[in-house]
Amino acid sequence: MRQRPLRVGCVSGATGDNPNAMLRMARDGNVDIIVGDWLSEMNIAWNAIAKSQDPSLGYEAGFLMQLDESINLIAEKKIKVVTNAGALNTEALAQQVHDSCLSKGYRDTKVAVVLGDDISELVWDPKTRRNLAHLDHSDWMCGDWPLEPHCGVAYIGAWGIVEALKEGADIVICGRVTDASPVIGAAAWWYQWPKDAWDNLAGALIAGHLIECGPYVTGANFSGFKAILPKLVDLSFPIAEIEEDGTCVITKCQEHAGAVTKYNTIAQFLYELQGEHYLNSDVVADLHNVEMKEVGLDRIRVRGITGNPPPETTKAIIAAPGGYQAEATFYINGLDVAEKAEMMQNQLSNIFRDNNFSKLSIELYGSPATDPKSQQAGTVSLRVFAQARKLEDIAAPEFKIPIYALRMQSYPGYHMNLDFRTMDPKPFMEIFPVSINMNLLNHRARLFPSGTEVPIAPPTVTLKQPAQRPSYETPHPAPLTSFGPTQLAPLGSIVHARSGDKANNSNIGLFVRNEDEYPWLQSFLTVSQLKGLFADDWSEKTEDDTERRVERCEFPKILAVHFRVLDFLDGGIASSSRIDGLGKGIGEFLRSRVVPVPVKFLERGWI
Repeated sequence: MRQRPLRVGCVSGATGDNPNAMLRMARDGNVDIIVGDWLSEMNIAWNAIAKSQDPSLGYEAGFLMQLDESINLIAEKKIKVVTNAGALNTEALAQQVHDSCLSKGYRDTKVAVVLGDDISELVWDPKTRRNLAHLDHSDWMCGDWPLEPHCGVAYIGAWGIVEALKEGADIVICGRVTDASPVIGAAAWWYQWPKDAWDNLAGALIAGHLIECGPYVTGANFSGFKAILPKLVDLSFPIAEIEEDGTCVITKCQEHAGAVTKYNTIAQFLYELQGEHYLNSDVVADLHNVEMKEVGLDRIRVRGITGNPPPETTKAIIAAPGGYQAEATFYINGLDVAEKAEMMQNQLSNIFRDNNFSKLSIELYGSPATDPKSQQAGTVSLRVFAQARKLEDIAAPEFKIPIYALRMQSYPGYHMNLDFRTMDPKPFMEIFPVSINMNLLNHRARLFPSGTEVPIAPPTVTLKQPAQRPSYETPHPAPLTSFGPTQLAPLGSIVHARSGDKANNSNIGLFVRNEDEYPWLQSFLTVSQLKGLFADDWSEKTEDDTERRVERCEFPKILAVHFRVLDFLDGGIASSSRIDGLGKGIGEFLRSRVVPVPVKFLERGWI
């Protein structure tokens, strides 16, 4: 039995994250294993484009830069490293890592790769593709998708990582494993958990979920940031201390800034959930009874997670060239902003009346100010965004030249973004998320460069999941009048929120700080109320003219309500026309909406 908990430090929450995070974690974190998340649907698409232009690319070079800077400390302290930075070219990155270690004299450093996520050959086969159903809409088949797939990746689990570590690997390079797989794999290896240790695995899954976005759990992207504002410069990356039973403590390096509080840990927990059941390739975590408790400075204990067998399927992403996109931005200030915008919209509609665009968005961002004290303070923007399947339909004569030609017949005070490169078309990918049976995957771990390979069998025990996630309103709503007199105030006067994306879906978690406020939140925040809060942003129909679905669940022990709004992000970040294609600002928008708030809660003030 291990005498102390495993300490896992995360050093990347996304591609392009802090280039010195690994060095600082190796130096100051006192960790056993370093992990990092370099992948998202966005840079899967980017890497697909890069690899199509150069077959030696397609991995996240930022990981290699961090490792080169840190390898001396990592080798000296015998810290293991597990990363998903292999992206779409795992073996190419492993070769680079291997060569780098050799060049620095670390001949005994063992590198391993985890393979099986690349399902490109499967999705190139029309017969296989025909039977792959959309992740959230079982009646949408990939075979009916009009685009030709470029590549496909499946979200594989943690047992390839476990076997690589068992074989003595010091650095494990993965591609599209699930976000939490590096942490699950590290804990399962450390404690030698069996594959059916469901509660332990589920706990590690949530530990991974909490730290995989890096500084999000140490103070970033947190609606209560004002309370810890002096600490929010050059934030620490997080550490999870995982116990043998799967419970964990989330903490950070005390040498670095930031804060791990109960509230920002709750916020990160609610981020990008699927509901109260978190589906993963190795386990399904039941989150309903999650508890969080402060047990020391920057130390939050997380418990109450239980586990069940995984589904027989896992998520996969199929990427296809969607065409080309371009955009331009006009700036409007002064009086009559709405009328100026209307004039511009009419002119744009006219010049593009015969276009062959697949998507055209002309949207005004911002609200005009009354008596602004500077021109900047009174300026809003009009963004023109277009996509076309064929390059010739969005090339300069079709987009850039007509837009530029409007400048001499435009609204009073016309000015625009003078970086005209944004009007030059660039390629984009579209994403189709599917469910794929894990029996179709060739999951394996391979030591590099010896070639020793360990096959990873698919789960032998699975549990069928419903086609739609469970959704419900609060079972015993209280009359809103029972909370006493109300006053119109922003929802965020007493409610925290965190929002994000999963493909085309928006996830929004909202929570309060005090137990007597929770019955009000449960009763007030119905699905119908959420739609009303969206106001002009809400439509009952999706872009495909299907009924938009909203799923709701509750987490009573952390005083939270969670929503998943399906098909809300205009196709997801890889191809969305939205300025907030990741949905990260949706929670803050909802907090700004003015609603009747009980006066007794408002009188407490806000930290």
